[in-house]
Amino acid sequence: MQSFRPVARGAHRALCQVRSLATDVFQQQRFNFPKAYEIIGAPQVSSISRKTEIICTIGPTSWDAEVLAGLIDAGMNVIRCNMSHGDHEEQTMKLENLAKAYELRPQAKGSIKVLMDTCGPEIRTGYFEVYNEKKRLKAGQPFRLLTDYSVKGDENQVAITYKDLPKDVQTGQQILIQDGTVILEVTGTGPDFVDTKVLNDARLGEKKNVNVPGVKINLPVVDEREIKDIVHWANPHKADYIALSFVQSGQDIIDCRKHCNSHTKIIAKIENVEGLRHFDEILREADGIMVARGDLGMEIPIERIWMAQKMMIKRCKEAGKLAVTATEMLSSMEDKMFPTRAEACDVANAVLDGSDFLMLSGEVANGAFPIQTCEMMRRIIEEAEHALDF
Repeated sequence: MQSFRPVARGAHRALCQVRSLATDVFQQQRFNFPKAYEIIGAPQVSSISRKTEIICTIGPTSWDAEVLAGLIDAGMNVIRCNMSHGDHEEQTMKLENLAKAYELRPQAKGSIKVLMDTCGPEIRTGYFEVYNEKKRLKAGQPFRLLTDYSVKGDENQVAITYKDLPKDVQTGQQILIQDGTVILEVTGTGPDFVDTKVLNDARLGEKKNVNVPGVKINLPVVDEREIKDIVHWANPHKADYIALSFVQSGQDIIDCRKHCNSHTKIIAKIENVEGLRHFDEILREADGIMVARGDLGMEIPIERIWMAQKMMIKRCKEAGKLAVTATEMLSSMEDKMFPTRAEACDVANAVLDGSDFLMLSGEVANGAFPIQTCEMMRRIIEEAEHALDF
């Protein structure tokens, strides 16, 4: 994996400022921490309205009207429709079910904002024979990536969306899948495939993100699909926000804005080295920044993710732009009723950093406890905001 310092030279000076950020925060921002004995007592109830909003990614376990109504009760403020998962018909169904949820919660009618997340120049894996199935991979086994997306995968192979991958990778390079939980090493290539060796035991799901650290993917950020999704879905449904994936320059924002409704705010997702390198110009053109820690964490050393997060949020605050913190906020709640202690601290610290939005992804889209997850995030946010002197 490449060193962060030489790769992200454009953002290096801003990142260096974060070395003293913890001290700066405590000097510049007043906290209302409780006494030790008060921490033991009942949870604090904030006397002010919640400032940090919750974005919920809607998927199979959360798109029913009854669940959406429960999410409204739990504190959801924004519904995220991810164009990487589902066509226009499926995304429209989510909004139709939101309208049904309003019938169950008439006092909330019209209160939930809509965010459309673009596919962008991403690489994703394909499907397996059984929908939404997960395949178990073993360390040391061979595994083939195929550029024919019509092929259904199994334990030995899976299709990918990027036809030029065999040209762009070399033997010995690592390929990271599913937010880095699946690590492959390239052993060879052919005209329409990449042969790899699995480096760790893992379970691989469908439609998962694929990253090759240090390799610039030769795909446009605003392509025909993004334009179609904006013009034929986001605009007719009056989307409040568009999260533009894998932004690499300020021009990407300009190109996107040409196709958007005038009221729609563009949130630039910083997910790779190019996004960090050109952060200043991206921030200048965008309405906000999303700290997309999943893909970004596969492009830069994982021990520096916290630094990138704090730098970007700090710069957003200075520029008066929106800041969104995303990825693995409460990921353990996909299959558990409660988060880890570290996740609870992560959510609170993202609030203290100054995030305007926190985003839930798979926890709500595919998790077993979507409503409880949203409620837990709301409770942590309220406790964190209670410590801030707004």
